[in-house]
Parts: sequence; C-alpha cells; structure tokens
Amino acid sequence: MTILPVLLAVITGAALLTACGSNSSDPGDAVNRVYPEGEGKLYDGSTAADITAPIDSTAQTETTKETKKQTTKAPGETKSTDATESSTTQPATITTDVPADNITGANINPYLGAIQGEVIAEIDAHSVKSISLSHTSITVEVGEKKTVEISFNPSDAVNKICTAETSNGNAKASISGKTVTVSGVNAGTCTLTVTSKNGHKATCNITVKRSAQEITDDTVLPHSELCTAGNVTRWAEAVAAHLESKGMTRDTSLRGGGISLRTDADKSDMSFNAAKKSFAAQAENDAALVTSGSWEDYTFNCTTESLGGGEYSIVITIVSKGE
Repeated sequence: MTILPVLLAVITGAALLTACGSNSSDPGDAVNRVYPEGEGKLYDGSTAADITAPIDSTAQTETTKETKKQTTKAPGETKSTDATESSTTQPATITTDVPADNITGANINPYLGAIQGEVIAEIDAHSVKSISLSHTSITVEVGEKKTVEISFNPSDAVNKICTAETSNGNAKASISGKTVTVSGVNAGTCTLTVTSKNGHKATCNITVKRSAQEITDDTVLPHSELCTAGNVTRWAEAVAAHLESKGMTRDTSLRGGGISLRTDADKSDMSFNAAKKSFAAQAENDAALVTSGSWEDYTFNCTTESLGGGEYSIVITIVSKGE
C-alpha cells in the first residue's frame, strides 16, 4: 500500500527538524540562525551583513559623546560641553573697566585698573606744577660762561627733567640737572627758555657783550655797548681837550646849565673814536654860538649827567672871563 511510505516520510522529516532546533528556546531560531562559517547567510537563504559586519568603535564613541553633550547655562540658553573633558570650571570674563592701553584678557587682574588709577593720582600729586629761574636777566661776554639755577614747585616733585634753548645764536645753553650753563657767542641779545618735561616754562633775558680783549676804540658797537658811563666820561674829557685847543680855559669848579650833548643822538653802530669826533664837532659848533669866535675870553667845564634808561649827557658850561 502507498499510504505507509508517505506516513513514514512525514514522521522522519519531523524528527529531523526537532533534532536541528534542540538548542534553541525559540523554535523559529532554527530558521534565522547564521551558518557556523559566518558567511552572513540565514537558513532561509537571505543575507545578514548587518549582523556579521565588524562594529565601528570610533563611531560608537563619537555617538556616545554626542548624546552626553547638552548642559543648561541659563534659562532659555544652552551650552554644549564635552563630558569626557575636565570638569574644572573656567574663570568668568572680567567686566571691570580697564584702560585700553593695559593688558586685557580672561585672566586679567580685576583690580589692575583701580591700582593704576591710584598710581597715576600719586604721580600727579607730586608732578612739577611750575618752574622758575634764579635770574630773569643776565649779561655775559663773548666766550664767557654763566650759570642759571632752576627751581621746581613743589620742591619734592618727581621727574625733574628740563630742556634749555636760546632764541638765536648770540648765546648757547646746556643743562645738567638743575643747572643751566649759558655761553656768550655773539654780541647782542637773546632769550633763554627752560621747559619742564610736562610743559612748564621759565625764561631769562640774555645780553651778550664783546669781551674786553676784543674791543678797541675803533670797534663798531651797538648803542647799548657804545654809550656806557665809562665811555661818556672819556668823551667828556675828549671834548674838554678839544675846546682847550680852541683857546678856552677850563675851570673844573664850574657847574650849571649850558650845552647838552646827548648819547641818544644817533650814537649807535659806531666806534668810540667815531663818536668822539662827533661829540667834539658838536661841542665846537655849539660853543662858537656862545663865544662868537673869541675863545680866549671864556672859561668852560665839561661834566656828565645820567638821563636814565641807559642814556647820558655831556654838559658844557661856558662863562665869560669878565663875569
């Protein structure tokens, strides 16, 4: 009969299937199990590359780190941090106002601005407020040197540094500490200006004269050097000698009004000898008006008078011998 073989075949197939799945708790696992050779194929014939492919540990680490990021900084604001990095809290940015010319950055000393302000205030309290010089005017000869001292206000001021210069080449100035040395170069005048480092100034007027060794009676001089008390006295004696040469007799006791020869009468930029001739000519012309040419009938005297402001006069007194 054909029924028996068929039945035996069914029973035999069922037994084989039961033997293959004896190690699985799920009867269906037998169907989805991977071949021992690891070719990535299931018993049902499909591939399973996603099961047998090697796991990428780097990608997994990055994924894990990404999921660990996200921490709250403030309400409504989030900040990402890496949980694998150090958990040390970074210093907050200092918002204290600091002058722009100072070091800045996250780690700046927050008190630097305040300290600097105190230092500046202290320096300002002891800074130079004004300066003055020991002389407001000096006279120096060509080739001669004189010194001028600087005084500072306050006396304990810091940064006592100054510069010194002259307005032209008639004199030169050099400075060492609080002492200015002025050297005469050319006859004339100029102004010395001393300036402190913070801008305060003090001045001194300088008159430069030719040295005595350089001047002769034929040296051309400006009015201030030519018309001096000493030269006026010499001119008076020269005028007296000239009038005596005309025949008048000198009487040194005579005083009073008479002819006045002034030093401010165009006596400038000329030599002593040139001025002497000019005064003698003036004296002769004016005396002739008094004597009418009869010089021997008169006595005279020459004296000097200061007119102030650096000006002088040679006074000639003439008296008739019969008086």
